[in-house]
Amino acid sequence: MKLIALKFLVVAIFVLLVSAALDVPATKAGPQTVYGYTCVSYIPAEWGEFKGGNQQSGLAFQDHTGTLRFVTNLPCDSTPQPALEVRRTAPKTN
Repeated sequence: MKLIALKFLVVAIFVLLVSAALDVPATKAGPQTVYGYTCVSYIPAEWGEFKGGNQQSGLAFQDHTGTLRFVTNLPCDSTPQPALEVRRTAPKTN
């Protein structure tokens, strides 16, 4: 029994020494490079809240009157033109 415990102890010490020898010291990270913006497009606040977007329809915005505007092309440094504008009509009165 003492022989098994001794073998276990020798193996454990060997594993600790090997793992310590293989331990790679942490390298000092270089400074992070920060790049400026490449393109900014401006959406008017009057277009309302962003409602979502996908690749086919583009980005959707809905204003306080219920008008939906879909934007498919966002030009740099300017306001995009809506590809589609869906306006709510006034409710019919009887």
